[in-house]
Amino acid sequence: MRRWLGHALAIALKDLRRESRTRDYLVGKLVLALLMLLAFAFAFDVGGEHVRRAAPGILWITLIFSGMLGSGMAFSSESENGLLEGLILAPVDRGAIYAGKFLGILALMVGVEAVVLPTFASFFNLPAISLSVIAPVLIGSVGFSAVATLFAAVAANTRTREVLLPVLLLPTVTPLIISGVRATDLGLGGPAVGDGLPWLQLTAVVGAIYAGVSLLVVDQVLEEME
Repeated sequence: MRRWLGHALAIALKDLRRESRTRDYLVGKLVLALLMLLAFAFAFDVGGEHVRRAAPGILWITLIFSGMLGSGMAFSSESENGLLEGLILAPVDRGAIYAGKFLGILALMVGVEAVVLPTFASFFNLPAISLSVIAPVLIGSVGFSAVATLFAAVAANTRTREVLLPVLLLPTVTPLIISGVRATDLGLGGPAVGDGLPWLQLTAVVGAIYAGVSLLVVDQVLEEME
């Protein structure tokens, strides 16, 4: 188990070091997220009640689309440089390869969220920097990153991976988005505040299912890439 974790962390750190040098995906994700928040802020009367009701959806749309932009990075460097087959044939458990790629995507998402949440709170004058909002966002990010990593592997060797990834990803994460939006709405003081826990639990359960199923099928997915 220790060796498995070591391999996963080594792969994640390799991807993060590459991103720290190029900053391609991180900067792109941040710019997209901030531009989306700015557009929504100008499109709505931020003092109106209808904005508070729409705010959870605005936040999740921003996070999902910016996260999707960086999901392709999971296997992009290996695919572009012809090293993908070498990674798969390396004496490393394929689950550890998946876990390392997953941790890399998740780390970038959390980095973006550290900027997006304060900006969102400032633009819309809402208490987004609170545990009741941060918890569903982080839990949802884990589930999203889990399935995004799997589909990034599926799309890695295709010529249309930029199109295929969102086509596969968006319908699959819809249950996660719905439960995450509801939990965030309650966290922001929406109706039935006391009922927030079931939605948060549902977000965690959906994320756990995504992660579990991904680990079960990743061997077959990577085998098809050889």
